[in-house]
Amino acid sequence: MKKYLIDSDILIYFLKGKKEVVERLSQIPIDNLYISRINYTELIYGAYNSSKITQSLKVIEPFLDSFKVLEFTQISSLIFTKEKSRLKKNGNIIADMDLMIASIAIENDCTLISNNIKHFARVQNLELEPKL
Repeated sequence: MKKYLIDSDILIYFLKGKKEVVERLSQIPIDNLYISRINYTELIYGAYNSSKITQSLKVIEPFLDSFKVLEFTQISSLIFTKEKSRLKKNGNIIADMDLMIASIAIENDCTLISNNIKHFARVQNLELEPKL
C-alpha cells in the first residue's frame, strides 16, 4: 500500500478545515499517513509563536500524535547531502528543512503531499502528490 508523508502546509490546511485537503486525507488510511520530525517541529513552533500558546498546543499536539513520525536518519542525511550538492551546482537550492523533509520521504518510499509542488519538483527521486 502506498505511503504518504504530509508536509506542514497540508497539515495546517487540514487543521483549518480546508475542504479539499480534509477530503483527500480522509481517503487515505491513517496507517498510510506519516509526518516527519521536521513537520512536527514546524507545527509545534507555530503553536509557540502564536498568541494563544496553550490553546494551540492543546489542538496541535494530539493531532500530531495521531501520525507516525519519520525521523531524519543517517540515510536521510546522505540523501540530503547528495541532493543539496546537486541542487547547488545547478543553481536550484531549496531551504534545508524542505530538503530534509524530501530526504525523509525518499528514504521511506513515501509520496510527499505538499502544496508546494513547484518547489519540491526540483528534488530528484521524490514522488509528489498533485496540488490540493
